[in-house]
Amino acid sequence: MASIRKSGGVAPFFWQGKILDPRDDAFAESLAPHRFRTIENAASEEISTGWVTPADPTGDSFAIEDLEGGVGTWLRFRVDKKSMPMKWLQIHRDAAEKARGKRLSAKERRELKEDLMDQLLPRVLPTITLVDALLFHARKTVLLFATSKSAKEAFSKLFFETFTVQLEAADPLQSGLRADISPDQRHALERIEPIRWSKSAPGDELASIASAGRAASEGAPTARDHVTPDAVSAEDHARDAEDDQ
Repeated sequence: MASIRKSGGVAPFFWQGKILDPRDDAFAESLAPHRFRTIENAASEEISTGWVTPADPTGDSFAIEDLEGGVGTWLRFRVDKKSMPMKWLQIHRDAAEKARGKRLSAKERRELKEDLMDQLLPRVLPTITLVDALLFHARKTVLLFATSKSAKEAFSKLFFETFTVQLEAADPLQSGLRADISPDQRHALERIEPIRWSKSAPGDELASIASAGRAASEGAPTARDHVTPDAVSAEDHARDAEDDQ
C-alpha cells in the first residue's frame, strides 16, 4: 500500500488563478495527457517525467478516488532516468586498449561509446524516483515532499503544463497566511517585520557564545566576574525587593 513520505523536507508552493476542482472527474482526467511514459526499451540516454497515482505507478490509469489524500489531494509524479553505466564503458574501453596495445583516440572512444549504447542501453533498466505532493485547492497551496532543485523544477514544469498556472515558492510568511488560522492570527502575521541582524559576520555571535561557554566550563573569568561591586549591590537590592513583595 503506497503512503506519503513521513520524514524529510517539504517545499511549499502557491499559485494565482484557478485550476480544476480535485473533486471533479475532470481533474483526474487532466493528468492523463501528461502521464508518465516508460523508457525501459529506449536505446538512448533519456529522462521521462510524468504523473502517476499512488494506486498505479505505471501512469496508465487515473481515478479520482486514487487521489484521495485525507486533508488534501494526493499528487504523485515519476521520474525515470536511463543512462549508460560508466563502469561498463570503462571496462570495454580498457579491454579494447589492451587488445590494441595502445590508447584509443578521441574518435575511437566516441565510436566505442556509441556502439555500446546501441547494444547495452535497451537492456539497461532506468532508475526510478517517485515524488509526492499534497494539494490544498481552497488555499491555492501545494506541499512538495522533496527539496532538491531538480525535483522542484520538474514538479513546477509538470504542474504548469497540466494546469497552465505558474507555481511560486512560498516563504514562511506566505505559508502562514494560507494556513487555517483565525482573523486575529492573520492580522498579527501581516504586521510581522523581518529582523535586521547586525553588520558583524554571521558566525561572530555564535563564536562569542561558544567562547563564553568554554570559559565558564574551564573556570576562567567571564563577563559576570568583572561586574563592579556597585552593580552587584544594585542587583542584590533589586532581588531583595522582589522577595519582599
